Amino acid sequence: MKKLIIALCILAITACTKPTGKVLFIGVDGLASWCLETALDSIPDQIPNIKGLMDQGRWTLEKRAVYKTASAINWATIFMGVPVEMHGYNKWNSAQPAFTAYEMTEHGMPPTLFSLLKEQRPEAESVCIYDWDGIAPLLDTLSVSKYQYVEYQPDSLSSIDYVKQYGVPVIEAGMPDIFFFYILDPDEVGHKYAWGSPEYYEAMARCDKAIGLLLDALKASPDYASTTIVLTADHGGKPDKKHGSYDLKDFRTPLFICGPGVKPGKVSSFVLQYDTTATLAELLGLKTPAEWRGRSVL
Repeated sequence: MKKLIIALCILAITACTKPTGKVLFIGVDGLASWCLETALDSIPDQIPNIKGLMDQGRWTLEKRAVYKTASAINWATIFMGVPVEMHGYNKWNSAQPAFTAYEMTEHGMPPTLFSLLKEQRPEAESVCIYDWDGIAPLLDTLSVSKYQYVEYQPDSLSSIDYVKQYGVPVIEAGMPDIFFFYILDPDEVGHKYAWGSPEYYEAMARCDKAIGLLLDALKASPDYASTTIVLTADHGGKPDKKHGSYDLKDFRTPLFICGPGVKPGKVSSFVLQYDTTATLAELLGLKTPAEWRGRSVL
């Protein structure tokens, strides 16, 4: 009887710590919750894929960015699982900590989701593709299996073409354990025409079609049943074509999680930027550092 109890305990521990599957992690720069709410209310037919992730998964439109509400600061927080005061990336285009981080790995930067994956699951494959060159210094590229920067070219390479050429082939070749695909389009359009402008909603619709291509490729793959889709943004923006303030239009961002075993419905708890990291770590079966401040929304 004692041996049986021990065996059951070991089985329970294994079940709690093993990876739940693969992750398609879609990052959309500048996707503001207040604009998404407007689109869901007035033009839902133009964002069917984003709406579908929301309807079928766990979601919130109240995830709060960290200050300053700028890209490098917030993507660093999403990748590193801690606030600015701990990771040190505190400027618009930070490429390294401005002050000593709470911990530094042998790669010269704080631990990231990707360095934890490489350390705890050396056999795991991670792929990151992005069209803003500010992402690379935040990833810990030495811990990523494959990464690629594709220059943002709105006139010749729309977000739809970008996904067709660089995103879909990764999934068709076989889903890695985590595939991070980053889309810059809404942020660039927000700065040029304003958040909430007709052009911004057009960019959101393009982005939705691009996401649909990724989802279609995933649905056609043998990994679909074991892959969780996570979609989030770094910050929002305002009608003055700017972000970086204390305005809630800058702070409020979406977080959608859709996949096997994910209970659909709105997240009732208050969600912070670094909760995204804890959620991704749970989906990948990773043990997180005690210093991480986030908690999984699952």
